[in-house]
Amino acid sequence: MSENCFCQLASGSKGNALYVKGGDTAVLFDCGLSGRELERRMADRELDPTSLSAVVVSHEHTDHVSGAGIVCRRFGIPLFITEATFEGSTKKLGKTKNMDVQIMVCGTRFTVGSMEIHPFSISHDAADASGFRVTTGGSVLGVATDLGIAGHLVKEHLSGCDALVMESNHDPDLLYANPNYPWPLKQRVRSRVGHLSNEEAATLLDDLDRSRLKHLVLAHLSEENNTPDLALEAAYSVLNGSNTSITAAKQHLPTTVFSF
Repeated sequence: MSENCFCQLASGSKGNALYVKGGDTAVLFDCGLSGRELERRMADRELDPTSLSAVVVSHEHTDHVSGAGIVCRRFGIPLFITEATFEGSTKKLGKTKNMDVQIMVCGTRFTVGSMEIHPFSISHDAADASGFRVTTGGSVLGVATDLGIAGHLVKEHLSGCDALVMESNHDPDLLYANPNYPWPLKQRVRSRVGHLSNEEAATLLDDLDRSRLKHLVLAHLSEENNTPDLALEAAYSVLNGSNTSITAAKQHLPTTVFSF
């Protein structure tokens, strides 16, 4: 396995988890899976859960945090989380009294082993949602999976990366035609604190410095309001002719393990 690698273990409204390894340090970004399911998916990709050094949580929504406490307690590893996100997650995390909870601050870098993590604020309907710029061994991974708009700060942190995990949540036509989504929910998804559409993700991608980009993983695809083909088509419209690999992450199946 490459010294620097990552794998999207799950992506979508039913649970999210991203494994990132740099040198001898392995970090899990979000954990919306049960401990048993996380271990099963890691085993499927020959990843060792006992090698995890920390869990880092982006925001308090259940699909990102429900399994984080279980994993931290099971493997005796710290949880990195903003104060507001922690306050909104206490019931979902379970017993935190004996956990090693490390409060991170958006805009302030911190290190876990050989990995430097720079959390940055994103626009989402959560207390203090974060994206991440992860640097390890000279390589950079950008992560932003739940954001309603992509402003200057997001573009700054996602530019010049070797790999990106980036939201491409929905197709507006499918969303508006979906009879299972009430109008207020449709408005929430399309709002400035909701989720990026395929076209908005493509526009963001077009605005980034992609000179080093080897891998793009499109994340948090809606199972009802999107398809992998539609998300990939929008991304290909920007990256067509480049050497960047493009993958649409799935809810129930991990991606391959990518080197970066």
